[in-house]
Parts: sequence; C-alpha cells; structure tokens
Amino acid sequence: MKNVIFYSLLLLCVFSVKAQEVTQLEATTITFEPFVTDVISYLDNNAFIVKENVAGEFTKNPIKFMKENFDVQNFISYLDQKKSTDLQKSNYESYRVTFSSSKGHLEAKFSKDGELTETAQNFKNILVPLNVRRELYTSYKGWNMVKNTYTASGDGDQIDKEMYRIKLKNGNKSQIVKIVPDRMGSDIVLRD
Repeated sequence: MKNVIFYSLLLLCVFSVKAQEVTQLEATTITFEPFVTDVISYLDNNAFIVKENVAGEFTKNPIKFMKENFDVQNFISYLDQKKSTDLQKSNYESYRVTFSSSKGHLEAKFSKDGELTETAQNFKNILVPLNVRRELYTSYKGWNMVKNTYTASGDGDQIDKEMYRIKLKNGNKSQIVKIVPDRMGSDIVLRD
C-alpha cells in the first residue's frame, strides 16, 4: 500500500512539473481606440462619440484629449480611400470633426492638409477650474452652484474666447453669473 501511495505522489509531481512548462506564443499587434464608440459622417462633417469612462478627461481639456487620441492624417487618408471606393470626386477644402460626450462637445475644423484651424467647445455641468471656484466662493458666500455651462472658441489650438455661465441659488433666490477667465480679478462677474 505504501508503494501505491508513493508512486501516486511521484506521478502527481511529474504531472504538475509537466503542466508548468512555458509555451512560446507568436508576437501579435494589438490596437486600442479608447475614446470612440460611434462615428457619424456627413460629407465634410464627421462626429465621434466619446466613451463615458474617459469623459472626465475629455471635459478637462478637450483640445489636448483630441490631439492625443485623434490622428487627423490617418482620418483624412481613410476618407480619401473611402471616397475612391464610393466613386466620389469632390475634394474638400476643410474637414469638420465633432467629438461628443454626455457633458458636451468639441467641434474642430481642419484644413485639407490636416492643420487645426478652428475649435469651438460647449459643455454643461462640468467641474469648473479652481480659480473660478475660488472667485465664486469669495464673491458669493452662502450661494450654491446648481448648474453651469462652458463655451469656448479659438483659432488653432489656442482658446481666444471662453466663458462660464453659472446659476447660483441661495434659499429662494437665484441668479446667473457669467465669468470670463481672462478677466479674472477685474470685472469678472456679469449678471443676467
């Protein structure tokens, strides 16, 4: 009986050692496109819907997010290939691409060479920057922000105009405050 148990243990050890052999796999290429769930295309207007699990990063700095996750040259070459298969002969002078999330959107216009020429942003109920929060806190003690909108536009990747429109409540009173970050510290508050 001892021999049977001994040989059983020995056989078990041999199988467990055999099961731990390393298997070499062939190399493979994996691509990952984290921010797009759906693409909608209308002539020179193209829309990409941003996934919710990265939407916080998108609303924090939409232009930076677009630059890091969108390759306009590949996109233009894809459209050119699609155009040749669809027998479409029109050459676009520019491409308008919209990136959308549940909080809002970034619309970017690219030249036919892929250069970013214009941007426009519109977001609702986002986390406002720290300097805007501090200004609201010091100027409106006792008031609570109930909702906000952020709009911005500019040439290239530079923002020329931006504004926060913030609705504040204090008990039964409410007011809307407009803050232009470039004018912070002077006449930043405009009331509706």
